[in-house]
Amino acid sequence: MLLGEGGGVQGYPPQMQPLRIESLSNPVVKGLRALRTPKGRDEQRLFLAEGERTIATATAAGWIPEMLLTAGPLRAPIDGGASHARESLSVTTEVLAKITGRDNPQEQLAVYADPAPEAQAVTTIDPSRAARWLMLEAPRDPGNLGSAIRSADACAAGGVILVGNTCDPYSIETVRATMGSIFTVPIYRTTHEEGVALLKRWPGSTIATALDGASDYSELSYAAPTMIVIGTEADGLSADLRGACSSAALIPMLGTAESLNLAVASAIMLYAAERAQR
Repeated sequence: MLLGEGGGVQGYPPQMQPLRIESLSNPVVKGLRALRTPKGRDEQRLFLAEGERTIATATAAGWIPEMLLTAGPLRAPIDGGASHARESLSVTTEVLAKITGRDNPQEQLAVYADPAPEAQAVTTIDPSRAARWLMLEAPRDPGNLGSAIRSADACAAGGVILVGNTCDPYSIETVRATMGSIFTVPIYRTTHEEGVALLKRWPGSTIATALDGASDYSELSYAAPTMIVIGTEADGLSADLRGACSSAALIPMLGTAESLNLAVASAIMLYAAERAQR
């Protein structure tokens, strides 16, 4: 059921007291739970972000929550996120567990609108805006993709370009793995053909990673703006994307491991570019 919460909530004016949801069968709970599925995300064009710190990062980056849900001690989140939320709800921990699928959910959950499709088009990219960029081909694991986005943030990359059929960068699992970086790193989506065209007109170095790469990654010239291009651990890069790059890099495997996953390779290559450019 959805009902008014009495007694006042610290951080909210009396006229803005959040409504309260306690029933797991409430339609709001059902709608938000659907955001954990590709179908629900496609239909609603919304995504979930968990935790006070992540929500604060989003607020600092200018993102406005469509809805803010709070359990536990009722208070406004840090950095004024509640005052900017279009709707605020008080809920139980059980409601948050139902929505997020976690046994021990964080006490705050925000709902955000997907970026507009035009904002994710590669035609909007200005290469001069950053010295390093990251292109990923068909990442399938949300945790790997989220970690790569976080590495791009840590290395001040201009954005992450996703090529082909990828896992959803705004799924709850990917957003969780970014630790808030999903709100600070622009995400672009493109086809293989558009990705190849972007690499061919890129003004700086375009560097593919490959197990049979021609050069050790530490010996390359990372002319800014550098585009790092990485495929999945299982399949590597497709021939068309690799062929469009100006050079190929090998990350040496010195132990018994045959390869590195996409997230680790992304971090190594981004910081190799940062070090060379510094």
